[in-house]
Amino acid sequence: MRDRPKVPDERIVAGLESAYGISVRAIEFLPIGNDAAASTFRVLGEQRAFFLKLRRGSPNRASLTVPHHLRLSGIDSVVAPLVTISGALFAELDEYSLILYPWIEGESKWGKSLSQRQWREWGAIMRAIHRTCLSGELKAQLPQEQYGKRWLGRLEKVERALERIQQPHVFANELATLWRQKAAKIEEARGRYLSLGSRLEARGHEHVICHADIHPANIMVDDAGAIHIVDWDEVMLAPKERDLMFFIIDGHPNDAVAAFMDGYGECKVDKFGLAYYRYDWVLQEFCDYGERVLLSNELSDRELQFSIDEFKRLFSPGDVIELAEEAYRDSGKP
Repeated sequence: MRDRPKVPDERIVAGLESAYGISVRAIEFLPIGNDAAASTFRVLGEQRAFFLKLRRGSPNRASLTVPHHLRLSGIDSVVAPLVTISGALFAELDEYSLILYPWIEGESKWGKSLSQRQWREWGAIMRAIHRTCLSGELKAQLPQEQYGKRWLGRLEKVERALERIQQPHVFANELATLWRQKAAKIEEARGRYLSLGSRLEARGHEHVICHADIHPANIMVDDAGAIHIVDWDEVMLAPKERDLMFFIIDGHPNDAVAAFMDGYGECKVDKFGLAYYRYDWVLQEFCDYGERVLLSNELSDRELQFSIDEFKRLFSPGDVIELAEEAYRDSGKP
């Protein structure tokens, strides 16, 4: 979220010191990320720095337990939450949750290049994640692929809200206008999501741990060149194509894709799966920005305008809808 939450710094500091036993020298709000329910901070302690996520409500339990498990399993590139004094993976602070991570001195790779070695290393890391086994208890915490059903209810809720706009509301009205203009594309995306999901489900793929949001913005490279994977909020059990679509059909250069797959190792990739997950991403974006504009009472005008602008961008050349259409054509149009 780009707007600072209305929680005093001293309240956050007191919560951190009580739950984690650290002495906080300063905190700095970071206006980054695309999660309307979470805000982020850099926390400066006596000996080290930390990354803090302040989330409204309780966190997705699997987003904490799974990276914690992966880290314990020896995958050091996974950035997992730090434990509190009581051994928990988060702490409560009024209506918020405090989730503390180590601070990575480096940069996100969004819009930046990786070396061939790093692409190969990234592939090997993803292979290790996909091969990691989970206990029955951990598996029970993870959402599983629903094959064309996950977003339908939320999309219908947004569309019902669009129909009920009765009073002047500049952002809601603008979204309603855009939605009507793009109705054919939205309906096409919904139909392809359903048909591809049904086809993929019939193929009976193995489900593995998927980060499910593994684009370059969630890859940090530290000053030594090592890769760190952050933001496990969308983690789920799904076919491997759920993650691989971010590498194989995401606009990366061919040599980068080849290096990644060299690191990942030989495997059969289902093109129907890649196309399905491209459309899954499209519907997720429709739902996300629609809910922000129409169903949230807590966002500022700046956040609402950002959501409108991002919704528009979905239909731009080279963005997610065009990528989904390319993947659909490449799949053979089932």
